[in-house]
Amino acid sequence: MSLFQSSLVTGVILSVIGILAIKPNVKVRASFLAFPRSKNLSIIFIGIATAWFLIRHIAFLGEADFGSYKILIGTIALGTSILSFIFVPDFLAVRGLAMIILLWSREVLDSAFLQDASSRLFLVSVIYLLILSSIYFGAWPYKMRDFMEWLMKRNNRISTLGSFLGIAGILIVILSFSY
Repeated sequence: MSLFQSSLVTGVILSVIGILAIKPNVKVRASFLAFPRSKNLSIIFIGIATAWFLIRHIAFLGEADFGSYKILIGTIALGTSILSFIFVPDFLAVRGLAMIILLWSREVLDSAFLQDASSRLFLVSVIYLLILSSIYFGAWPYKMRDFMEWLMKRNNRISTLGSFLGIAGILIVILSFSY
């Protein structure tokens, strides 16, 4: 994936989330609040993250990268994702989203590696903030619930966050055409 493609996709996703959060209606607000414990989103996010990890990172391991153990590594990864629904069913949507963000961040940082454009630094900075938040909320997913409840107590909080995300996304989209 090229730097242009990865920054364009990242910018569009951030812009859409920002626009949805700027003027949240009752349905969007309820969706945000229900997100951390959603069973359907847990299945979708964990499934996407597991498939992405198995297909993109495990399937093409070479001998130098534990390639002779890829069946074992894949089995452990698949078993962990399935058993997490049995033994740790709470807040799997948050953990699944954190895994997807971390996997996406790897793709974006790989595409930005050794690129000359100084305008890519804004994208990389946003990605590092996403990595930090993914690690934090992935380790303590109940904090996402608390954060969402805190955001929803006042309309200006969610609107401010939506404005920042929307502006960052639009700026990333605009900067992606300068590479």
